[in-house]
Amino acid sequence: MEDLDKTLDIMERDKCTSLLAENSVRLKKNNIKFTKTNMKHSQEHLDAQLVSYERLIRTLIRGLVTIEKKVRLKYLVPLESVRANKLRGSWNTEVEIILEDLNKKYRSVHAQRRSVDVFDEKASQMLKGAKISVDTEVTKLQEKLEVEIGGSDRIQPSELSRMYGVDESVLIDLQVIDPLQNLKILCNKLQASGCDEEALTPVDEIIKMYVTEIKSVESTVWSGRSADQRKEIKMRAAKLNLNLKEIVHGLLDLTSQAMLEKEKRNEEVIQKIRNNLDKVFKSETDSEPFQKKLEPFLGILA
Repeated sequence: MEDLDKTLDIMERDKCTSLLAENSVRLKKNNIKFTKTNMKHSQEHLDAQLVSYERLIRTLIRGLVTIEKKVRLKYLVPLESVRANKLRGSWNTEVEIILEDLNKKYRSVHAQRRSVDVFDEKASQMLKGAKISVDTEVTKLQEKLEVEIGGSDRIQPSELSRMYGVDESVLIDLQVIDPLQNLKILCNKLQASGCDEEALTPVDEIIKMYVTEIKSVESTVWSGRSADQRKEIKMRAAKLNLNLKEIVHGLLDLTSQAMLEKEKRNEEVIQKIRNNLDKVFKSETDSEPFQKKLEPFLGILA
């Protein structure tokens, strides 16, 4: 998935920028700390700055692995060999840039203190260790993703898009991919535990019905005779999309309660979720069809 790789590249560049900024702040704090104690040119100060760069490299590798893993698990996309090799190269380049910055700022100071050989050896060890870590972490990431994706019950975002008739980009913007995946997993578990399929079907149907409402409104945007009328329709469509997000989360919360043993369910929470769903249904649509559609599922919680 080329688009996913591009998105990951942007996220990882942003992470690098953020961590570099954090390191810059640490270096400045160390400068202030050791200047106040008349130790600005001390070995302790230099050691503290070196420790800051070591921390930066460790955090960078860990952070990049986390981003790559989290996003790929979300979209159920494994790490192919071509991408893995690209990551090794780009992450090693980031480490080299960090160490170049370290050399630029502090090698001359070590030369003046006649400790440049020790400094060069330490920088060399940092680079060698980082390269080993990058190679090891990327390999482990490939293996973990292969296992976790292969055994995942999650539905691909593209399949969710097809299932509910919502563009994948909209699912991403609304941040409902995880909730929808979890909702499907819980419904499957409820069915496997003996729940009637007809009582679970309304969960999907309510979402599809609301999507139909959204598309109906969106299709009338350009029927507005004035800019204000078109703006008003667009605002209503945007509100409906936000309502869809609320509905997905509400249905997920109800399903989570249904997964509990009857005596462990929180009736107050269930009623609060139901009231919120009713409020959402009434805000922009005729609520009755949605409330009737939900009744069979509510029977599970009775």
